[in-house]
Amino acid sequence: MSLDPITTVVCIALLILTVYNIRISWQLAKLKSTVPVKPFESLSSLELNEIENINHDRRKWNIVGNIFFVVSLGLAFIGTISQLAYFLTLYTVCNIVVVRYNIQTFNVVRDDRAK
Repeated sequence: MSLDPITTVVCIALLILTVYNIRISWQLAKLKSTVPVKPFESLSSLELNEIENINHDRRKWNIVGNIFFVVSLGLAFIGTISQLAYFLTLYTVCNIVVVRYNIQTFNVVRDDRAK
């Protein structure tokens, strides 16, 4: 089976983005396990508003990512490899954005006073 150059580039991009996604997810997991978080009661209204805005945007990207994943599942059965790789790449990009929003949320609620 021979892959055309565009499919090869998309597959390489998918591989690189997947590794990057795993890396930043690992960083977030380490942050969550080592840095204390402020109690909900001590968050200011500005912080709560910022968290609400971040979560609103994160939900949008999560929905778009889920749509790309469902399309990828369909293409796994009836599409070509290049179509599947393209939509999996889009799904991975959406996951990276969601993890970045999670990191932003965590940075808002982290308790910097505890050292």
